[in-house]
Amino acid sequence: MKFIHLSDLHFHSFDSDNKGIVRRLEYIRQNPNYSSHNLIITGDIVDDGHERQYVNAYEALQPFLGRVFICPGNHDFGAAGNFFSKERAERFDAMLAKPLQQGGTFTGDSTPVVNILRDVHDTVMLIGLDTNLETDHPFDFACGEVGESQLGFLKTILASPASAGMLKIVFFHHHPFMHKNPFMELKDGRQLMRTLYGRVDMVLFGHKHVADKWENLNGIKYVLAANNTYGNDFAQEIVIAQGQITVTPIPII
Repeated sequence: MKFIHLSDLHFHSFDSDNKGIVRRLEYIRQNPNYSSHNLIITGDIVDDGHERQYVNAYEALQPFLGRVFICPGNHDFGAAGNFFSKERAERFDAMLAKPLQQGGTFTGDSTPVVNILRDVHDTVMLIGLDTNLETDHPFDFACGEVGESQLGFLKTILASPASAGMLKIVFFHHHPFMHKNPFMELKDGRQLMRTLYGRVDMVLFGHKHVADKWENLNGIKYVLAANNTYGNDFAQEIVIAQGQITVTPIPII
């Protein structure tokens, strides 16, 4: 089972502004080495939640239908990524999550979105979280929050006997280690990582536009931060084979 981790696509309203990300998605789709991979996209798929931006994003992602898994970022849910807008957040579900068949929605719902993938050897549980902070306060800027209710549901999912034996990948938008940045931090990042400690195999996120990789951190095999895909020529490929995970940077020129 193979995945490519993307993030921060930032689709704009005008096609001329989307050439970089469209080219990279087309490269993945047409390259025989990657054309059958699943995609995990950790938020900021559009730039400020405008309707035209969602149209452009869906058109570019529709060819990956059935194998693209998304979660929202702060730019998806509000103007400039700074202020939450219920109307723009609802567009994420109506124009992306539902038509891309995510198996769940994010707006106004604190239940993580779970997808289970199977092949001959492995069963993988994908758990998508909404880490957007629903606030209109200017000092919150681009901060995030999982919230007590969503954390509670996440604990239940991870403790369920039905999930035993599955490899688990949890993905969300906000960077959980930005504790010294009051404008971009995941406010309950420490609580989230304590919840995930020793219970999942991978954690994926974006937000900071800087790629990074940690191995065996907090009892987790791999923790991956993605860069802003629209402006970079590589992404992380995740290969799962008979319970073993490998992570390799690949070109997406």
